[in-house]
Amino acid sequence: MPLFEIVVSLITTFSVCGKKKSIADVHRNFVKHTGKNVSRSSFWERIANKTLLDFIEKAVLNFSFHIQEKALSKLSWLSVFEDVFMYDASPIRLPAGLSNIFPGNRKNHSPACLKLSALYRLSVRSTEWIKISAQKPHDSKFLPDLNQLKGSLFLFDLGYFSHTFLHQLCEIGVWFVCRLKANSVPIITKVVKGVAKRHIGRPLDKNVNLRGMIVEVWGKLNLPGTKSLEVRLIGFRFPLTKKYRWYVTNMPSSMVLAEWIYPIYRLRWQIELFFKSIKSMLHADQITSENANIVLVTAYSSILASLIANSIIIEYAVVSAKIELKSVTAQRITFVFSLIAHDLAKCILKKAFPPKSFIENLTNLLPLLICPNRKHRPTSLEIVAMFDSI
Repeated sequence: MPLFEIVVSLITTFSVCGKKKSIADVHRNFVKHTGKNVSRSSFWERIANKTLLDFIEKAVLNFSFHIQEKALSKLSWLSVFEDVFMYDASPIRLPAGLSNIFPGNRKNHSPACLKLSALYRLSVRSTEWIKISAQKPHDSKFLPDLNQLKGSLFLFDLGYFSHTFLHQLCEIGVWFVCRLKANSVPIITKVVKGVAKRHIGRPLDKNVNLRGMIVEVWGKLNLPGTKSLEVRLIGFRFPLTKKYRWYVTNMPSSMVLAEWIYPIYRLRWQIELFFKSIKSMLHADQITSENANIVLVTAYSSILASLIANSIIIEYAVVSAKIELKSVTAQRITFVFSLIAHDLAKCILKKAFPPKSFIENLTNLLPLLICPNRKHRPTSLEIVAMFDSI
């Protein structure tokens, strides 16, 4: 029973959206695709084996590297950066019966939980790095080597904000955009617009009178000891709340206009959509097994299925069908892949299904990538694409 055949069966099982999955489903797909009548007990032993977990974990890593070699063309305004990266983590809720193996942070809400951490690379619409771990350690403990981000734009949320971390990024040479934490009170060193110059030298807090929809200043963040870090601060006034939401960056105005900061930060939704596509395949809250290896194998299988879906469909949608990628959502990619997953398995396992037929079937399904009920509202990618005309 080759590991490769088991992995193909796992991928086809977890490519089906909106349905409960079980090891019995994987077993049925294995028998269907390979024609080998393997008993359930024997199949379960192979699924629960640590060897399969190591194999599929390496497959996820290797496939990520394969995708990176096929980087898609970047938006022209991004040419000032090496690339755009975003880092985040997302919880994967498990059945409460797994709380002894994978304890969660909140016993009442999520007694059993895993954490999916990923470094997402915009130019390839996929992950540079991905890891599954227990939920207890803080996300920042799993940050990848930041030196590889030198010259790139890095987006992250408030969970990773600290003055020391921002200073570390500046020292390496990483450009960043993030939210300003509420308990962080920078000292105004320079006023660009929206604040009276008499406030220079004062803390940027509620006592400072602000005016205009966009406020831009430079401020000083205190570091351990006597050191400080000067950063650019842009505040956007939201009409509904009539409050300002502040963003921090080390990019000067000659590089990025203040009006662009919020749309750029919204690109971080790309990694959230990636997590959503994985979870739509996995349905982790319905995993019935209490074996730790099986839980991790199923989680990595859904990740691998999502990576393969993005790679295959994006390749043919963009290169062959000339579909604009910025108008395609992760959910539609997952949906289309679920319709061709079994054909892909036949093609890979050489079960009398030629690659030409698979490509023809995929081509016929590509129009489904555009959701018929999609609102005519620009996505975060479509908004930043408008910068090219400025």
